[in-house]
Order: sequence, then structure tokens, then C-alpha cells
Amino acid sequence: MVRLNAVVTARADPSTSLQTNESKMHILEIGADQDDEGTARAADAVFRTVPRDHTTFLVWKITEKGTELVPRSQYGTFYDAEAYLVYSCSLPGHPAGPDVIRREIKENGECSERHIHAWCSERSGQLGSAALARAARLAAHLPAPAVLHREPATRESPRLLSYFKDGIRIFRSGATTGGARLYRVRGARPLLLQLEPVCWAQLASDGVFVLDSGALLVLWLGRTANLIEKIFGAKIAYRMSRGIEKGSTTRRIVIAHDGYEQTLPVTERTLLAGLLEPRTRVVRTAPAPEPPRPARLYRAAQPRMPHAALTLPSQRPAARLEEVKRAPLYREDLTDDGIYVVDAGNRGVWAWVGSGAGGAAARGALAAARGLARARRYCGPVSCCAAGREPLEFAALFHRWRWCDARRDVRLRAARSATTKLDAVSLATNAWLAAEAQVPDDGSGSLRMWRVQRADEPAVPAAALAEVERPQHAVFYDQDCYIALYTYHAPTGEQSVLYYWMGGSSPNELRDLGAKEAKDLYVKLGRLPVQAWVYQGKEPAHFLQIFKGRMTTYVGSATDYDPSGRRVVAPVRAMIRVSGQYAREARGEEVRCGAGGTSAGEARGACYVVREGARVWVWCAACATGDEREVAKNMAAAEHTLVMQGKEKSDFWTALGDRRHLLVATPLKEVERPLPPRLFYVSFGPPGQYSFEEIISVNQYELAPEIAAVLDAHTSVFVWLGALCCPRAKDDARNIAATYLAHDPAARDPETPIIVLSQGREPPNFTGFFPHWKHTMWKSHKSFGAIMSALEGKAIVQGGNSAVRSGNSANQFDLHEKYPPALLRGPKEHLPPDVNPLTKELYLTHDDFVSTFNMAYSDFRVLPSWKQREMKKAVGLF
Repeated sequence: MVRLNAVVTARADPSTSLQTNESKMHILEIGADQDDEGTARAADAVFRTVPRDHTTFLVWKITEKGTELVPRSQYGTFYDAEAYLVYSCSLPGHPAGPDVIRREIKENGECSERHIHAWCSERSGQLGSAALARAARLAAHLPAPAVLHREPATRESPRLLSYFKDGIRIFRSGATTGGARLYRVRGARPLLLQLEPVCWAQLASDGVFVLDSGALLVLWLGRTANLIEKIFGAKIAYRMSRGIEKGSTTRRIVIAHDGYEQTLPVTERTLLAGLLEPRTRVVRTAPAPEPPRPARLYRAAQPRMPHAALTLPSQRPAARLEEVKRAPLYREDLTDDGIYVVDAGNRGVWAWVGSGAGGAAARGALAAARGLARARRYCGPVSCCAAGREPLEFAALFHRWRWCDARRDVRLRAARSATTKLDAVSLATNAWLAAEAQVPDDGSGSLRMWRVQRADEPAVPAAALAEVERPQHAVFYDQDCYIALYTYHAPTGEQSVLYYWMGGSSPNELRDLGAKEAKDLYVKLGRLPVQAWVYQGKEPAHFLQIFKGRMTTYVGSATDYDPSGRRVVAPVRAMIRVSGQYAREARGEEVRCGAGGTSAGEARGACYVVREGARVWVWCAACATGDEREVAKNMAAAEHTLVMQGKEKSDFWTALGDRRHLLVATPLKEVERPLPPRLFYVSFGPPGQYSFEEIISVNQYELAPEIAAVLDAHTSVFVWLGALCCPRAKDDARNIAATYLAHDPAARDPETPIIVLSQGREPPNFTGFFPHWKHTMWKSHKSFGAIMSALEGKAIVQGGNSAVRSGNSANQFDLHEKYPPALLRGPKEHLPPDVNPLTKELYLTHDDFVSTFNMAYSDFRVLPSWKQREMKKAVGLF
């Protein structure tokens, strides 16, 4: 059991809180778990049969008497009054789960991935503690450290869900076999949850539910439910209708849409009313997403020795958790002799054990993390890992984490140093190289570029864009914004990328105007190009490759040198800091006294280009590498004089003038090894609100035409839009990525490049992250509408309009939250905050609207405004 001795220290005075926020640390004292000595010997005997040096996947059921191995046929099925133990051992980069291929593990080479999951629910009682104790016994039996996870029912970690390709099923223990049963289908890796009792209060507008009455199945689709959940719900209902437990008889399926139940045929409507009383109909609305919160790092301090008279023999001293810092976190924040707890919000609570930490303290790490979760009222998964065995989910909470993957290191080195065979044809057949180098071709395609003009510029009337005459000169200004359309030929046909570049000192009004113009151009081009939003100093490799390593950003605006803005020319006198060792990394930035630009912490470069009229010098510091010198000479792009540090001549110092103090050489940072990519499904809430569900395995089979997905490549964020995803995703793709970055507890850089692409137009620098990408994957895919049609003959599809039945409703009426008529007729001050008092009728369900106005909303909205007002007054909704 976890014992909480003290909670976070509260501060009474908010003003003093601001002053002492950095100096005072929050402290928690959390007791450790009790040892389960009674069943230790029996558990050890069970775990002796677990393979120590081979990949495997095993599941046990925890009982009061012992630990029972679960047969493979029951994998993925859990009962809520029981507890389970799941052990997975796999090799990095290989799938884990019941279908894992048995391979020998050589720990002196590439590390294996070992995970132990202790699953329990609120009804499991003491079995939950027993599962954790036996998980520790299993971990002690293994030859290498394993990651321990405490998995609460319905809040399972993405890794546990990833093992079961068909999802998991949580059934009610002791449920009666007769009578109606209600299930909810939740998540992109579907979770089938049995609910009791069967009533309206269980239903939610963002959910998909299956009601089994024995002879009839009702598939109830929430108004704001995720389309992928609707597809899984339809498939599950179909399998249940042909279930072996009901014999060979196929049962009928009724499909009821949220708010349209009264449009069902009389017979089915009567059957549904017998299960769910219409007069008590209240459907819960979707909960508001949690606000973004940065991760917090705590250190477990040495416990204070308790008084001997108050200490029980089976108790260990409590651990004191001291808050160290908040995100951004770095690997250097963790010391090898310490134990730390990371509160990552909706990404879980993690305990980390340093390699030099004592054994007794390490055993209490998971208990400390659990205690912190309770103090924070967090009911999600809690995990514990050892130094050197951190999973990707933990490493992603830190910036610049050095990920150990020998196979990928070889690929990264090959991609970075590759100087030939980076054309579109070669990269199409070596997509992994395109993904690691982040280039779809060699940059030899055609380029058009526009500068976004300010409203006060002397430009052509009503023209917000001025086309740049010579874009290959690679001249940019930090107060401007530019749109670049790059086109190249690929084996699949002509491809294009629409870049929108924003200068670091450009005003927000100009950025917003440029975003609008970029979107209009994208629509004008038939929504075919890949869209990319990039920021000064954060340009992706392909953008730099287009300009052949000569991209230079100057201080000011192009109109400072050409009032028309069409000729973007470089100033005749400039001092440029050059960074990068290859063309795909090379960028130049002007350095001026008192000018902004890249912060000093980010400014890197051991070479400078000094231009004074027709004369050009290339200055190289003693610490500059040969590759850096070659990049700087290429950046000069003219006859130049090479100057080495310590051998400068008087003409160089004369040209430099009062800028001599700016000539500071900073060696380039060690090349970062980005973490492996992570995949997330996007769920849509109210306008502007999104939630993200991680899928551990990055595989093309995880994508579907009905979804929008985020692929986090860490140096950039991709948004993939399925061909059948909702129109809102296609219109708001950039905000999806921006919301994802804002909600990441690792405190990500909001200026991370964002790349948006559509199904069927994927470049190799995206597909290379997915093993064995197939462009013909979805040719035989069945849409939600096709699945509904396939159920016709076995199902009754009634109610709603075609948009509702297709799964993506863009009807204004169906997009509003729904409330009972009595609430909408009440006083204005009692209305929900999202209700517009002038349009209360939009917040009625379809059935309530028809019973109130004796017509459908589609007929009501075509009436004259005065007629609508009179009708609303008559029913008390005005």
C-alpha cells in the first residue's frame, strides 16, 4: 500500500509565491509498498519457467492463491475484479506481443526491450498490490532490468494496448448472463468496456456503444464520436451478431444515431425504449481536454529514519520527493546516483533509477511515483525504468536525449555524409535514406518564390504577394515572410512542396497575412502540394538543400534596398555567420551590432563571410573543420580571400571596423541523434480542441483513410491526412500540429517545422519512417459508409441524414452540444456557457426538435426569420 505522509506545501500569499517560486521546492513524503512475503516463494516457482535469454510474451492472472498462466486464446480479455501480469520481451525495432518471433537475446550486443505490466481495476482490491509485488519478483528473475508499469483499467498505457492488435476487452466480473449488456468502444486501438447498469447515464455524445439485448444488437453512435471508433464499433457489432455463443443464428443489428432515436422504425424504437427509457434520456457531453502542463522533475531524497517505536517490521522508510525543475528537461538533470520521478501529466508518471542508486532506495522508486500520482489525483499509468533501459516514451520527455540504437546510428551517419545519389529516383527506392536525411530529392527542381507584402508598402493594389525575380540567390530578410513553391519529378509523377518561411523578427500581422496567402495558393493548386511551415533558423534540410547551401538571412526588410520588394538583393556591406558542415545544414545569418536574430545560446559557427562592396573575405577560426571551411567558401559565392584566425591582415580589420567584437567563433555542437519517430491519432473535440492518442508501433497498417495522424520526427512534425478524414482536419492541419506541440509535456519548441501531407501524396522523407510502405495499401479499403451498406440485410440503418450516416457530419445543427429542452427553456443565467441564447434551437437533439417544432431543422431553417422567431417564442426558446 502507498502511504502519503505530507502533501505539496501550500502558499497562502500569491504575491510571495511569485517571488519564491524558484527558490522554494515542493516536497512530498511517500511511503513505499509493503512486501508480499506470503506468496513470494510460489511466485518464484512460477517465474522459473520464463525464458531468460529469448524473446517472449506471457500473461498471468493474479489470484489470492497464486499466479496462473493465461492461455493464448484469452489474451486481451480482462475481468475487472481480477488482476493480471503481462510480460513482453522483444528486440528493438521488432514487433512485440503474442505474435513475437522467438529469438535469442545477446545482451552484450543490442539491448532487449523488457516490459512488465501489472493490470488492475478499482474492483481488484488487494489483488492490485499483489500484482505489483509479483511483478517485482518477475523482474528480479530476469537477467536484465525491465520497465515496470502499473496499468489502471481503462487508462492503460499505449505500450500495453499495442500488444493486442484487435484491442482489449474488459468484462464485468460476476455479471449476469441474462438481460441486456452495454459495451463502449473506445480508442484507436479499440478497448471494449462492459458497463453496468444499462441506462442513459452511461452514454456519452463522444462515444460508440453496443447494446446487446439477446435477440437484437443496437449500435449507438455518439454525435461527436471519432470516426475510427465508429468503424470499430460496426465491426465489433457485426462479430457479436455472428458470435459462436449464440449459435449459427445471425442476430439483427439496429444502428441508432445520437439524437435521432425516434426516427427508427416502430418495432425497433419500441425495443430500444424497453431498454433505455426515453423520458430519462440524458447523454453526457464530451469532457474538456486537460490543459497543457509542462513535465516536472522530482528527486527522491534520503529518507528520514522513523522513530523505532512507530516502525513496523515490514515497513520501509518514506521517500521525500523534492521538485528540481520543470520542463524543458535534459539528460544532464539526472545524476547516476539518484532516483527521480517525472510527472508528465497525461503521458504518465515515471520513476527513474540511476545506475549508482542503492538497492533499497531503488525498490521504493515505483512506490514513490505512485504516491506522487495519488497526490496529483492522477489515475493513469505509473512506470519505473532503470538507467540505460529507458523506453522511448520516457526519453521523449527530455531534450537532446542520446538514443542508443546501433543500427540507426549507421543510417544516420550514411544519410548525413551522403553527397551523391540523393536524386528523387534513388531516394524513392531508398526511402529510409530520404527519411534520415529529410530530403525527398537533391534540390534540383524548379523554384518560384513570393515575398509577402505589408499593407503600407507601395505595391500593386490588392496584391499581397510580390514574386521574387531571382529566388536562387537565396536572400532572405528577418522582418519578411516568403512563400516558396518547389516542384520536382518523382517516379510517381510531378511532386511539389509549398514552403511558408517566417522571419524571426517578422510581425504577427504579416505572418497571419502570409498564412492566408499560402493557404489560398494551396487551394488554387488543387490541394496537391505538401505544405510546410518553417521558421528562421529552424529550416529543415530539404529547404536548405534547395538553395545549394547558400541561404542567407539578413537583418531588416527587402524594401530597405528595393522599395518594390521584387528584387530581394543582399546589402553591399555585411558580416555573415556561417554554420553547418554540409549543404543540407548550411545557413548564413547576418551579424550586426545591437541586432536581434538567433539567440546567443543557439548561435553557432566557426566561419564568417565579410562583404565590403566588391571585396569578400572568408574568415575561419582555428577550431573550424575542413567541411565548415568549404561550406563558408561556397556561401561566399564569389571571388574571395581566405583568412585564417591569427593571420589576418590590415585590410581585413579595416573592412571589419567596429564589428571586430562580433567575430566570435563557436564550435558546432555535436550532431544530435534524433529519437525514433512517434505516431499519434488525432481526436476532435469542440472547435480548436484536439486530443492525441499514441500508437507505439510506427507502421503503415496503423493508418486509415478516415483518420488524421501526427508523426513526430522530433526535428519536425508531420500531419498525415487520410482521404476520408473530416473536412475540419484538412482546413486546420497546422493548428493540429501546433496544439500537439503545445500539449507535449516536454515543452517543445513552438517553431518546430510543421509538414502537412495528404494520403496518396506522401514523399519518401515521410514514408521512409514506415517499414515496407505500400502505395496500394488502401485500394480495397472499406469506408464507414461501405461498412454500413454491408450491414444492410442484417442491420436496420435508419435515422439522420446522409452526412450523419457517412460518419462525417458538417451540418451546423449536428455540430452543437445537445441539452434537455427544460434546461434550454430555463433562465439565461442557468444556461451552459457554450449555448448562444439567440439560437437555443440548435442545442436540441433532432428528436427533441421534431417534438417541439413538429418539423425537422432542415425545414425550419428555410423559414423567414420572423416566422422562426414567432415559433421559438411559442415554445419558450426565444
